[in-house]
Parts: sequence; structure tokens; C-alpha cells
Amino acid sequence: SRARRPHNAIFVNFDEEEIPAKPLDAAVQTWKKVCTNPVDKKVEEELRKLFEVRPVWSRNAVKANISVHPDKLKLLLPYLAYYMLTGPWRSLWVRFGYDPRKHPEAKIYQVLDFRIRCGMKYGYAPNDMPVKAKRSTYNYSLPITVKKQVSHTVSVHDLKQGLGTSGASSTKKPASSRYKLKESIYIFREGALPPYRQMFYQLCDLNVESLQKIIHRNDGTESECTERDGWCLPKTSDDLRDTMSLMIKQIIRSTRPALFSNTSSSEDGKEQLAYESAEDEDDEEEEEEDFKPSD
Repeated sequence: SRARRPHNAIFVNFDEEEIPAKPLDAAVQTWKKVCTNPVDKKVEEELRKLFEVRPVWSRNAVKANISVHPDKLKLLLPYLAYYMLTGPWRSLWVRFGYDPRKHPEAKIYQVLDFRIRCGMKYGYAPNDMPVKAKRSTYNYSLPITVKKQVSHTVSVHDLKQGLGTSGASSTKKPASSRYKLKESIYIFREGALPPYRQMFYQLCDLNVESLQKIIHRNDGTESECTERDGWCLPKTSDDLRDTMSLMIKQIIRSTRPALFSNTSSSEDGKEQLAYESAEDEDDEEEEEEDFKPSD
């Protein structure tokens, strides 16, 4: 229902033969137009260095490493990278000129769509989950409703002025970290719960030895890059999800042991009903999380 806002990004599907080597002219002109102060130039250099160290990044990972206003990041990313729509690097930004389909070592940058499993089948219902959903289906309003708050339209003038570098908000956090996200938004660590029920991790950001062993099972013997598994062995994503789900269940068990003490004593009918309703809620949540390239 919303008019597409062009940010001049180049979108690439997994089955396309060629990948872009440089940005669109419009993306270059737009960034040059708003990059008028030393802070912007510093952010541009920082992002260039990130892509030199690692050619594939998620937006959240970038936001956790660089303090940059989201509206400026929307203009800067298309200036330095292209966006993968499908395949094992879907939803990630790839440095211009780099084709992960030709480099087996790029498997560590592949994306894993991980969702915390809820339901009585796993020992706890969605309402018992210490991790909440990003959005609630109960508060969801249709696009045609008018009660939504009208957001402030960002103009080129605003971008040039630095987007809120002055004012009350600037007293809360230093400019160097005002827009930075926490590491947990893109890194999975042992003993820590994800911040949301659905997370998109790059394989190199799964900081657990057992998970890395699963990823690197076929090191040196990668023969083909497939759309489903990339350079990894088939079913690698399933094995990772199973291992991560077990780790999360153990964390929840240690923090809320009461959830697991009476699960076997519940009536079969009630248990099945609770499980089915939990699955329904997950389905609704997944529909909301569908990716929209215009974002």
C-alpha cells in the first residue's frame, strides 16, 4: 500500500550469472549529495574497512559495528554493496565485485534463519518464552487504517544536517555510539538467549565450537554451491537449528525449571490444543516477518 522509496540499491538473485562491480550512478550521486560533513566521510571509510575485512554483512551487523543514522545507512549501503535476494546469502549486503558463489570460503558468511521453537511439544508455550516476538499479531493493524502515527519524512536537508546531531537526544549518548546496536543482535553465544524469537545469523557469527564444527565438516571438499545449502553439506542448516534449539531449551530449563516439571502430567487433549495454538501463532508471526525489498 506504500509507494516504493527508491534507495538505488542493486538486487541480485542467486541464479543470475553476473554480479555488479559498481553502484548505480544514482546511488553515487545521492550519497555524494548528503555526504557533506566529516562525520559522514568517517562513517563511509569505516564501512569500506568492514567490507575489506569481510565482504558480506547483514544490516544489523553493520549497525552493531558502526554508529550511523538508519536513514543515512540506507543511502550508504547501496553505494558500497549490492543486496542478495535469494540463496544462502539472501538478505545480506555483498561488496561490489565479490561473488560468494565462486569462493568456497564464503560459506562462513551464509545466512541462517533461526526461529525459537515454541509449543508444548518442546516443553513450554509461547507465553512462557522469556524471549518476546518482535511484533504482536494482536496489535497489528491493516495498512488501510489511519490510526498509525505519521512518521517524519526525512529530507535531503535533514541528511546534510546530520539527522539529530543536536538537541536533547545528543545528551543521552555520545555521537560515537548513539545509533549502535548491541552485539547480541547478530552474534549467537553459548549461554545467552537471542533478543528475538526469529533471528538471521551469518554462520561466522555463531560463536559456539560445536556449531562451527558442523559448519566446517566439509572444509576443502566443497564441490558445488547450491541455492539451498550454499557451500555447506546438505541439511547443515537443520543440524545447526537442532543444536541451537537444544541449547536454548537448556537455558530456559535452568532459568524456569517449573515449566518442565509438570509437562508430562497434563492431559493429552489440552497439551495437543496448546501445541496447535502455539504453532498457529508462530505461523502468523512468520508471515509478518516476510522480507520486503523496499525496506
